[in-house]
Amino acid sequence: MAKAIIFDLDGTLADSTACVVQAAHEAADAAGLQAATDESIRHRIGEPLGPMLGALYGVAGGELEALTAGYSAAYVRLTATLERPFPGVEHLLQRLRARGWKLAVATGKSQNGADRATHRMGLAGYFDAVHGILPGTPGKPHPAVLSRALADLEVAPSEAIMVGDTTFDMDMAAALGVPAVGVAWGVHPIETLDRPGVHARVLDMATLEDVLNRAFSGG
Repeated sequence: MAKAIIFDLDGTLADSTACVVQAAHEAADAAGLQAATDESIRHRIGEPLGPMLGALYGVAGGELEALTAGYSAAYVRLTATLERPFPGVEHLLQRLRARGWKLAVATGKSQNGADRATHRMGLAGYFDAVHGILPGTPGKPHPAVLSRALADLEVAPSEAIMVGDTTFDMDMAAALGVPAVGVAWGVHPIETLDRPGVHARVLDMATLEDVLNRAFSGG
């Protein structure tokens, strides 16, 4: 039975897809690069930013560094109006916390970005730990960020549940033997989340809460 829930952020708790897509378009346009489609950008959300942008626009080295800096500046500006919690997220976190769950975030955002986002959206106080990607460490689906969250919560993989919206989240959880729950309101189609180690796939917040609480150990 489980004691802790570790959430992805973008696409799971935060409705930030429009922000990511618009920031990518603005950065590419400023750099004079051929535009990527909205769908191709959405498909890569959850990957580390550098590899994501490099694959989308076919750039590397200094050109990629400049593109990444442009994207980051645009993203920070756009979050003020385009990034917000999904409806029902705050009430869900309130109820899970009241039940006694340990809660954490393991996101593909940078650590600074994760801290800023959870505070800006008023969610930081619900979590025992917020973990993003640290400089020099790999991003999803490598399980480094999830390993840090497990250690911070002092729980074994079998005592946690990973909740995410992408195949990167599901594969990351599987790498450590953490049961995973895939949600339908993020960027990857729900059918693509039927992968090894996935405990359930859910279509709405109410079903997610029910699935999680049925797994709760109470200890």
